[in-house]
Amino acid sequence: MNRVFILTCIFLLLFSISLRADWQRPIMNYTRHTYKAGNQNWNIRQHDNGWIYIANNKGLLEFDGVAWNTYPIRNAKTRALEIGSDNRIYIGGMGQFGYFCPSPLGGLDYTCLSDSLPSTVSVGIIWNILSDKNRICFQSDRRFFCLENGKISQIDVFSDIYSSLVVRNKFYMTSSKGLMILNGTEFIPVDNTSDIGSTVKTGGLLSYQDKLIVVSRDKGLFVYDGSVLRKYATAADDFCSRNQLFCAALKDSLLALGSVQNGICLLNLKTDEAEVISTGNGLQNKTVLSMMFDEAGHLWLGLDNGIDCIHLNARVASLYGGRSVIGSGYASCHYQGRFYLGTNQGLYCTTFPRRLNKEYPVDFVPGTGGQIWSLREYDNKMFCCSDNGIFIADDKRIEHLDGLKGVWDIVKLAGHEDVLLAGTYSGLYLLVRKGTHWRVECRIQGFPRSCKDMLPEKLTANTLWIANKENGVSRVTLSEDLRQVKKFKDYNSNAFPLGYDACLSEVDGEIVVTSHHGLWSYDQTRDCLERFTRLENLLDGKVYTYLKADSLRNIWYVADGRLKVLRYDTAEKKYYRIEHETFLRESLIENFEDVYFCNQGQIVAGTEEGFSLIRLDNQPPYRSPFTLQIRKVYMTGQRDSLVYGRSYSYDDSPVIIPYAYNSLRIEYSANNYSKMQTVLYSYKLSNGSEEGEWSEYSENTKKEFTGLHEGKYIFSVKLFTDKDTAPIVTSFAFEVLPPWYRTWWSYLAYSIALVLLLYYMYYRIAASRKHLLMQKELELYRQKQAFEEVSDLKDKKIDSLKEANLQAELQHKSEELVCTTLNIVRKNEMLMDIKKEVLGISHAVGEENLVALRRKTLRLLGQIETNIEHDGDLQAFQTTFDSVHHNFFSRLEEAYPELSNKEKLLCAYIKMNLLSKEIAPLMNISLRGVEISRYRLRKKLALGEGENLAEFLQKFSK
Repeated sequence: MNRVFILTCIFLLLFSISLRADWQRPIMNYTRHTYKAGNQNWNIRQHDNGWIYIANNKGLLEFDGVAWNTYPIRNAKTRALEIGSDNRIYIGGMGQFGYFCPSPLGGLDYTCLSDSLPSTVSVGIIWNILSDKNRICFQSDRRFFCLENGKISQIDVFSDIYSSLVVRNKFYMTSSKGLMILNGTEFIPVDNTSDIGSTVKTGGLLSYQDKLIVVSRDKGLFVYDGSVLRKYATAADDFCSRNQLFCAALKDSLLALGSVQNGICLLNLKTDEAEVISTGNGLQNKTVLSMMFDEAGHLWLGLDNGIDCIHLNARVASLYGGRSVIGSGYASCHYQGRFYLGTNQGLYCTTFPRRLNKEYPVDFVPGTGGQIWSLREYDNKMFCCSDNGIFIADDKRIEHLDGLKGVWDIVKLAGHEDVLLAGTYSGLYLLVRKGTHWRVECRIQGFPRSCKDMLPEKLTANTLWIANKENGVSRVTLSEDLRQVKKFKDYNSNAFPLGYDACLSEVDGEIVVTSHHGLWSYDQTRDCLERFTRLENLLDGKVYTYLKADSLRNIWYVADGRLKVLRYDTAEKKYYRIEHETFLRESLIENFEDVYFCNQGQIVAGTEEGFSLIRLDNQPPYRSPFTLQIRKVYMTGQRDSLVYGRSYSYDDSPVIIPYAYNSLRIEYSANNYSKMQTVLYSYKLSNGSEEGEWSEYSENTKKEFTGLHEGKYIFSVKLFTDKDTAPIVTSFAFEVLPPWYRTWWSYLAYSIALVLLLYYMYYRIAASRKHLLMQKELELYRQKQAFEEVSDLKDKKIDSLKEANLQAELQHKSEELVCTTLNIVRKNEMLMDIKKEVLGISHAVGEENLVALRRKTLRLLGQIETNIEHDGDLQAFQTTFDSVHHNFFSRLEEAYPELSNKEKLLCAYIKMNLLSKEIAPLMNISLRGVEISRYRLRKKLALGEGENLAEFLQKFSK
């Protein structure tokens, strides 16, 4: 041994005492911030459905195991409550009393009874409420108010009332006059009990084995057996004398005494053992105002500030109540009358806990600071494996082995009494005993891996199993001198991959490997690991992280984060499992679990917050019947609206929900008051056409649904508690109404609209067909019109061509007319000239031939005249002129029939814009004659003085 650090002082002188160990029962603390009401809690009762009701300064408190509700009474603090046989919750407080009944939405409605009393009656403070058959009695400071058959009567006592109790239809009470009993409508003193009234104030009355226990405030307990009242001496007398008692509760033979100064005292009336539980043991404060045992044996405390629930029947007790005072627990060992605790802070030494809620000294072992991994007892010594190496405790001294760091554990090989193997972070080391001392011999060559978990084989020499997270599970064989690894084999496979820690153990002679992938056993004939289904079928779990068998062959294992046990019946020689036997849920250190098997059916397990003490019983713990209720249903949206609720009684008729609020939040709960008890919920939603599927189990107590379609639904929730054979199921029926556009009347409207639409479509189709026919006819008509238009266009074109031709002819005739007229003018001019010459000749002829010459001349003149005034020419002129000027002469004659031919000719000449000098020869008159003819024509045409004759004639023919 290179260097040995030996501490030779006596442990009690060596260890510095700085702490006191206190193994505490599990206690649930509910602060006023949790239940959100007043601080003081004066009276506690449990309903038949398991719910807890408490008289609080702010009113009535209700706790269903998940949620707290507060129901205030009008301007009064509550002090007492009682649950009557009529399903009412009667309550009393300062200046009033009444009762609560369930409301339609799952709450409680209050009815005040004291309002019916005369105004002259002072109620005072109601301190207690008693139920006797059909009668309810409200105890105030100096009188009782009794409610029976709806009527309230009074019983005056005329002294201060301390406590009251109804036992087998007998009404007892204690006052300053002693113990009294109700006789008719009057309390009379009980014989031989007056001394207690004058000298002792009582804090409670209890019935026990046909006797009355009178709990005094500071004088202890008294017993009345029906004839004599005597002092009852118990182990709690010292507690009673030191602390003022205020309340008491009794269940079977366990008496709980609540004090003002120091919490409670639990007194077993059969064994006369007392246990004090105060703030140092987990209570919130020392002043206890009320107490009650529930059906499961839990003790509820109404404190001056808060509410506590002590789990008296719990099998688990925690060091320091689960507070991490000395660190997380990794190892424990009972050695030479001392109990050692290895934590992440170092090694501690204390006394093994024989009783709960009793303080034991805790000593820190100097020099052991740091991470402790394991504690093992070999060779009548205790080996402490830690991050700093190995410490060995022997009798009154402790030594530290040099040469080692980071030691996980040590094991002993079969057949080697003086040798130990130490598994470290980086390989194996050989420890050898020399005399009475141990030293590090050497490092074992050939295996430089971390040896977190080790298990030697008993039947094969020099062979052990080693497991770690990085390299998996290996079987290692050492040389004969144990100084090197002869061979090793890795046993991980695709079905059992690397990446998780494994725990090695031996069960009934078989090597068992516990892992996240199940349980595996070693098949030596095939030299492989096989699935250990036979053992898995006996256990309860999926993911395993720890498994060890104790000396009684009970198998302790950690599955799914919970410590469980598989019992072994030595008589029947078979394994069996007790239901509900689950411990330390979500409290263990995963892959570093440690269970130390003590005597007397107790184990100590390391947890994240320290250590827990677990006691084993042959019988399963009593479990009160769970009640599962759907507490509240909210229509969710911008503002949640409560649409349904359940109290301890409720209406089970379906709830109707408008479609506009088809998103719901459903809250449910079970009356589980134990933090050690696992409660899981599963739900499903079914409707008329489809059966829902159960969800996975979880601890959630709420479920939200959004956008539900209309229809009838049933929401069911199932309660699961540690493999209950018959899960509790409850349901809630509701109906989501369809939106207005999917209601029957909307469908009727849709049908009518559809009929109208079909009719309209038919009408439109018929009209369309008619319209199509009309369009076709119109098209034909349009085509015809177009054809006619084309034809008319062609006709017009033809007419225009004809008109052009006529115009051309007219122009030609006009030109001919002009030419004819000009010819006539020239002819007439020429004839006029001839006439003038003939006249000249006639005047020049002598008398001799006068007659013959004149005769010839006259004949010539006559022919000329005839030629000048020939009607045929006139007629021809009129015809030509009418054809050119649109029947000018016909219209002129029709309008002015009195005109002569010459005047008509004059009108034609004027219309032709001929000058007077041009008209004169045509008419064979002089220019003067033309003007005179124009003047006469104007008069016949009735033209005014300012009117132009030529313009009139031009317009006349249009």
